[in-house]
Amino acid sequence: MPGSFQHHPPLIKLILLFTAVLFFGTINTYLMSLLANPCFGVDITSIESMQNNISFMQLFQISQSISLFVLPSLLAFYFFYKPFKTGITGYHKISWSIIIFTIAIIGISQPFISFSGWLNHQLELPDNMQQVQNWMTQKEYEVKELTISLIRYDNWLQVSITILMMSILPAIGEEWLFRGLLQRELTALFKNKHVAIIVTAILFSAIHMQFFTFLPRFFLGIILGYLFVLSGHLWLPVIGHFVNNFMAIAATYYLLQNGNKEPLDIPFDNPFGAGVVVSFSAIIFLLYLIRIRSKAING
Repeated sequence: MPGSFQHHPPLIKLILLFTAVLFFGTINTYLMSLLANPCFGVDITSIESMQNNISFMQLFQISQSISLFVLPSLLAFYFFYKPFKTGITGYHKISWSIIIFTIAIIGISQPFISFSGWLNHQLELPDNMQQVQNWMTQKEYEVKELTISLIRYDNWLQVSITILMMSILPAIGEEWLFRGLLQRELTALFKNKHVAIIVTAILFSAIHMQFFTFLPRFFLGIILGYLFVLSGHLWLPVIGHFVNNFMAIAATYYLLQNGNKEPLDIPFDNPFGAGVVVSFSAIIFLLYLIRIRSKAING
């Protein structure tokens, strides 16, 4: 029945949500292992074999987004909230001005996000953990290389697959799961929306397993969390997430086309300056405008 678990304690809901993620993720891994060799000639036990088949990796990325984020979220929305629409959209109305403010926030946040990326790269583990840091560096390099290989622009079909795989599905699925479910239930658990936003942002960044870009994703998660809280509408962080990822794809494509072979590299020089201060100030100001505008619309 819709909303049959709505009165369960937040911790129980989170356990059920995690169970759903684990279940659908396991099913997806099993199905992809069945398809890998007969359909794509891929040895699923070999990372190198998987990465050498872009079509398989594209399918795997898409199916993973659906199984880990979209399907568990839809199931949770159905059982946790009544009516279903409240769970999947939120509880307030939004306007075009709020959407424009959201897009502007993502655009204007880039200098601050870039600075946080540079700052992240300055953090080094102690000498006795150098082996761990080398492993983290290698994993970061592998993810970067895979990301670049998956951004295809051979034709419009490949462009569409890239946008679906890297912008649309992550924006919808991850925001449904993290802001729409995890942040909501952590707010009820902690009785503090600010703590819930921070904890959700930490988990949002950590799940990507990219240690040297943890801070940029963490701060993006903070922004997306406040977009949801201040507007009361879940599709606002979805839009923000989509715009952020789409901008990253467009920037990567532009840099690759202009001969930059390392488009995802963090700058070596400290980018801190007036632009970073203006960026951070503009984020705060635009979030304030969204809060005021949302109150005016919803009373």
